[in-house]
Amino acid sequence: MREQAPFPLPKRRPTLVPKPQGKRGFTLVEIVVVLGIILMILGFAAPAVVGMLRGKKVEQALAVVSDVLERTRMEAVTQNTYLWAGFSNVPMSETPSGQDELWILSFRGKTGEARIPADPASILPAGALRRVEGITLVPNTSLPERLASLFPQGAKDFILEPPSIKPLNWAGAGASGARLFDKLILFTPRGEALLETGSNDTPVPDAYLWLGLSRTINKQVAQNEKDAAAVSISGLTGRVLSVRP
Repeated sequence: MREQAPFPLPKRRPTLVPKPQGKRGFTLVEIVVVLGIILMILGFAAPAVVGMLRGKKVEQALAVVSDVLERTRMEAVTQNTYLWAGFSNVPMSETPSGQDELWILSFRGKTGEARIPADPASILPAGALRRVEGITLVPNTSLPERLASLFPQGAKDFILEPPSIKPLNWAGAGASGARLFDKLILFTPRGEALLETGSNDTPVPDAYLWLGLSRTINKQVAQNEKDAAAVSISGLTGRVLSVRP
């Protein structure tokens, strides 16, 4: 005879499985609201991004100019010779980039001359051409007021000084043809940085040389502080100092 359980077992209730609901998409109003928020954030962030890019362009120009000057000075000292650092503001109509550019190139005489040789064939490039797009040398009077106020006492404004009466003519400028570098700094074996005039007399060191740098927009010098900088060079030691407001 079959035994019965002392207590009746509870009946198992059937498990209820929720019915799958259809996926709900975004409404047009929600999409418009999200896009509006994104555009508003971009509007606030855009000026900061533009300012950062401007600063990077000027920082690049400072790095290139300082590097060329330091290398030229060090080579003049280590090789016990005379070297020139030449600068040329090249207008946008003559550049492959379609922008105003600052070209910088170091030169030497074949036999280590202290003065610019009369024979152009006796002048040789001492390094690679460096080009900075969208940057030009400007006088201190064209720099923003706060930067211009940092002009060292007793300094000479490099761009306002007369160009050398013996410019260095470099014929390796490619499609743009020969380029005259008529703004020159002479570095001596002692490391001095002298303003080159092209006369037969060796220049005397000035306290400082001041090189103003600025971005150009449609051939116009930008007036924003982030668009400008300067390089100060000690005449006696040739040491280079980057200057930002």
